[in-house]
Amino acid sequence: MSLRDLSVLYLVAGICCAVAIYRSSPAGGSRAAMSAALAVPLWPLWAPIALTAKRAVDVPKGAAESALARVKTALGEAVAASRGTPLASVLPAEAAARIEAEVERRVQRHAELEALLRKDAFDLARAEARVREIERASGSSRALATARLDLDNVRRLSSLRDRDTRALEELCALAEALRTQVTVARFSGSSAADIGGIVSEVQARVEGLGAALEAEESLRAEEPIET
Repeated sequence: MSLRDLSVLYLVAGICCAVAIYRSSPAGGSRAAMSAALAVPLWPLWAPIALTAKRAVDVPKGAAESALARVKTALGEAVAASRGTPLASVLPAEAAARIEAEVERRVQRHAELEALLRKDAFDLARAEARVREIERASGSSRALATARLDLDNVRRLSSLRDRDTRALEELCALAEALRTQVTVARFSGSSAADIGGIVSEVQARVEGLGAALEAEESLRAEEPIET
């Protein structure tokens, strides 16, 4: 095989790698094009890196974001169903907006926790393995205490994340039940008193979320920094 034939094969392989890199890029656009172009002359070195490296992608919407969308939809439909009826006095648009704002605040905190717990430094399995490693190696008591403190903090963050997920899901189900109750009350001719209980429960649950969040933020501000 001549040098020319080898050059052609090399170029074809580079083009194939470039196409694969561009198609596998989650972002696309100019960065993907540049990465693909770099693969044409340097595919033996660049292609394995570009095709296997971890890519920074937007955080996918999880259960919390889904719950927020469901809460907004349920409250919006409940307000619409009560509009122009005596039921509107129990669930005015302003009250629904306040509920949505508080839920969105909790979802933002939940997203921050999710982002933290995806980092290697806050990985629960890593923290547990670190403690086991020091225990097996009979490391110093100071090193073990530090590793255990790190593990406790990661577990606390995981617990807060899981608690937020449950609380938001429960609130979501309650908001959807409120929507159903308002709709039934509208078409059955029920009074505002018939839906007052569930509206109060939704508001109390949201206020509880807000109070818990404020208390946790206050505790974090007062906690000393470990050195």
